[in-house]
Amino acid sequence: MRRFTFIVLALIFLVNACGRNEVEQIKVIVPPGIVVPDDMVYIPAGEFIMGHPDEPTTHGGKPVHLDAFLIDRFEVTREQFKTSKPEYSYHPKKARFPVSLVTFGEAETYCQLKGRRLPTEVEWEKAARGTDDRKWPWKLYQEHPNDGFSGFLPEDVDRRKEWVSPYGVYGMGYNVWEWTSSEYAHEGLVESDRNRFKVIRGGLTQTHLTVRLTPTWFRNKMEPTARFNFIGFRCARNTN
Repeated sequence: MRRFTFIVLALIFLVNACGRNEVEQIKVIVPPGIVVPDDMVYIPAGEFIMGHPDEPTTHGGKPVHLDAFLIDRFEVTREQFKTSKPEYSYHPKKARFPVSLVTFGEAETYCQLKGRRLPTEVEWEKAARGTDDRKWPWKLYQEHPNDGFSGFLPEDVDRRKEWVSPYGVYGMGYNVWEWTSSEYAHEGLVESDRNRFKVIRGGLTQTHLTVRLTPTWFRNKMEPTARFNFIGFRCARNTN
């Protein structure tokens, strides 16, 4: 009887674990004539809630209308980046890690060479958040597995299916921060900081022994010439 109970409990645990690994996806219908590359995701036109009313540097939790666009399913990897910059080097075991130590200009150039561009901040947030005003791309809060360890630890860009956005986009809120094309601005920003920073999105907030996932509306800023091991990027594209 005890063995039977153990088996039943184990099955329940497995069923629940599998359920947690599934992020409900928004059903998207791609209009005729639009070709979506295998490595990109189609984000349809429409409204979504951007920012949070309690975060004054955000859009305030107000609706924003956005045209349709395409965005990379994954962050650009180190092996991909090397195709445009042969002198770039990386450890072979980390080929699928997100590229980092790239400036805004280098990220922008890479996307342009691929016939793409950096996403705007608005596009990034919609791709991460969907249309139901969710705080986390995967909807339910989770602790980061590296919490309690010192140092930034990136992962393969396609590793965590349980943390995809409602459109199936990976890496939004837990891997590297990502460059966007948007200037960092908000009401009350001091004059000396205007036109100084670019918005970066989706990385981890970290102190010495604390690692936290970032909400979909969380904004960060960085000077475009910055080059850090925790900043990478992904590309986007118009639908026409």
